[in-house]
Amino acid sequence: MPSPRSLRSDNNAGLCPQAAHALIACATDHTVGYGDDQYTARAVAAIRTLFGSDAEVFFVATGTAANTLAIAALTEPWQAVLCHHEAHWAEDESTAPERFTGCRTVPIHPAGDSPSKITPEDVERAADASRGDVHQPAPGALTISNATEFGTTYTPEEVRDLCDAAHRLDRIVHIDGARFANAVAHLTTTTGAKPADICRAMTSEAGLDALSLGGTKAGMALGEAVVFFPNEFNTKDGRFDRAVRAFPYLRKGTGHLLSKHRFVTAPFVAMLESGAWVRHAATANGLAAHLAKGLTALGYRIEHPVESNAVFVTLTQRQHEQLTARGHGYYCFGPQRNRLARLMCSFDTTPDDINAFLQDANELA
Repeated sequence: MPSPRSLRSDNNAGLCPQAAHALIACATDHTVGYGDDQYTARAVAAIRTLFGSDAEVFFVATGTAANTLAIAALTEPWQAVLCHHEAHWAEDESTAPERFTGCRTVPIHPAGDSPSKITPEDVERAADASRGDVHQPAPGALTISNATEFGTTYTPEEVRDLCDAAHRLDRIVHIDGARFANAVAHLTTTTGAKPADICRAMTSEAGLDALSLGGTKAGMALGEAVVFFPNEFNTKDGRFDRAVRAFPYLRKGTGHLLSKHRFVTAPFVAMLESGAWVRHAATANGLAAHLAKGLTALGYRIEHPVESNAVFVTLTQRQHEQLTARGHGYYCFGPQRNRLARLMCSFDTTPDDINAFLQDANELA
């Protein structure tokens, strides 16, 4: 009997059909390299359709490159970057943030009701902790993840409030949108709004400065888009113009300018123009909700609201050992005796995958 499909990570999934077909379709002819091709032009146009015509768009291969180079373009090396203490920026991108930006990372432990989200009060508290003199880093940036590292979703109102607070404190705001598609899918499902309306409400209309728009976790082989948004805050002191001028040089100087650019941008075209990026995310979100409902019914404790494609459940050591022995894969957080397991659904997760996990979980409850 084959092992059940892993719930370890949406990075483990293969290519969605739209991305796979786009790669094959763009592979046959010669095309101008380094981004001066028709696929990249169409990808930029598709992103502007979603986020606004004045957005500036660039492409890189990885999320680490997208996040660090976006913030590097908007900051100076003597500044600080605020983030959630569990953010990829602080925990999973090694020394790339410091190496590429020169900035100090300042992790925030949220004090509000939702431990997965940063609030304006958290930003103000972090700002108050700085004396504001030359012996400490200057204000630089706030980066948040949407969807968050714990699968919750910032609403457009929450993003707007964070942008207002950060800008008041002379900090730009960046969203790590590795799973932005899942956040958009959640909000379209719960509000009935169109994806483009949600995209603009969470970015340009909220006063956001930059977004890393994920392609890899949405079903592509690789590729992320960096999107800069002009607003009153970042245009009055020239930060937006500086970022748009600096990013191509930062990308090239760090080895992230792809020569065969179309192999990143053609899948973006296929997924964005067809709406598949949100449909696949909605499928993953729906299966995560099904998984959480099933585990709750079996008496398991779900630790965070399920608002994207991730479920966080507390397992005993025995349950963890038995589930992994039966072939189930997932990441664990926290102490050995009581494990917080992250169960991650992907675009290609099936109801049978979820039911197989629930069947084994039922026997161990």
